[in-house]
Amino acid sequence: MTQEFRGVTREDAEEVGNRLRDRGMQPAGLIAHVLTEIPGGIRATDIWESEADFQAFAKEQLMPMAGAFAEERGISMDGISDPTFAEAFDVDVPGR
Repeated sequence: MTQEFRGVTREDAEEVGNRLRDRGMQPAGLIAHVLTEIPGGIRATDIWESEADFQAFAKEQLMPMAGAFAEERGISMDGISDPTFAEAFDVDVPGR
């Protein structure tokens, strides 16, 4: 899954991640999560067990937290793209 967040800084994204972890929010089905900087924002690249796992996490945990954070910081939700899903294959995650 990939998703772009225009108008979101690295610091903003790290703070949302910290808040999720501080509340013990561990997404079921998440294998790997990476954020990278892109011009004007950030991109998330995740590997999930299933799209349904991501959708449940987004609905129940991520979007309520991210929406409140965006309102607090004055970040427009207009710069957030819809997530794009592609089937991952030949994934090697040592220790998992």
